Amino acid sequence: MSLIISAGTLGELARPDFCPRCFWIRLKCEKLPFQIAMPGIFSSIDSYVKKVVHRYYEKEGKLPEWFPYVGEVVKLEKTPSYHQFMITDPQTGVTLRGTPDDLFQLQDSSYHIVDYKTARLTTKQDELFPGYEVQLNAYAYIGNRTCFSPVSALTLVYLDPDTDFNSSPDLLSRSEDQLMLGFTPKTKSVEVKPQSFIEELLNRASEINELEVPPPHISGCEDCQLLENLIRIAPIYRG
Repeated sequence: MSLIISAGTLGELARPDFCPRCFWIRLKCEKLPFQIAMPGIFSSIDSYVKKVVHRYYEKEGKLPEWFPYVGEVVKLEKTPSYHQFMITDPQTGVTLRGTPDDLFQLQDSSYHIVDYKTARLTTKQDELFPGYEVQLNAYAYIGNRTCFSPVSALTLVYLDPDTDFNSSPDLLSRSEDQLMLGFTPKTKSVEVKPQSFIEELLNRASEINELEVPPPHISGCEDCQLLENLIRIAPIYRG
C-alpha cells in the first residue's frame, strides 16, 4: 500500500531526537497502546482563534488590531481539509496531506500560511521548531501544487497565555464579572525552503516505510526502552 503521511508526521524526521525505529513503528501501526490523546482544549482554542479572525475580517475587511502583521492581506481563504489539501509525490508515490490553520492571500497574489500554536515561545518550543519548519514547508509544498500558489511566507503564531499578574496587574480586571483568559500572540517566521527540502524527506520516509524489519533505534531513545520492557513482560502477560 502506498504511504500516506501528514505534514506533522513528516516533521518528525527533522526533530533532534528522531528515532528511525519509532518512526517505522508509527508508520506501520494505525494506533499504539498507552497513548494519551491530545487534550481537546488546544484544538478548541485554535478553532476559536480562527473563527474570531475570520468573523472580524468579514465584518471589518481587515485583520484584528491584535493580530501580528503578516503582510497586506486581501483575502482570507477557506481552510481546506486534509482530504482536499494533499498531493502525491511522483518520485516516491508518497501522498502528503495536512490542514493549515490559515491561508492569507496577499496584495501581490501570493499566499502566506499561518499555523497557530497554543504555547509559550520557550526553549522547549525551540527544540520543536525543526518539526514545525517541516510542517509549514509541507503545507507550502502542497499549496504550490494545488490552488494556493505561490506561497511566499510561512509564520508560526504562538498564543501565549496571559497569566503573569505580577507584571500585568490589570489582567485581573478581565475576570471581574466572569472568568476570562487572554492570549498574547507572538510570531516566529519560517523560511520557505526549496521543493527539494520536502522531497528529500518524503524519500526518506518512503525508504523507512519500505523496510521489512524496523531500523536500529538511536542511543538513549526512551520510547524504544519502554518497548523493550513491554516485549520482556509480554510472555508473562500471555501466561
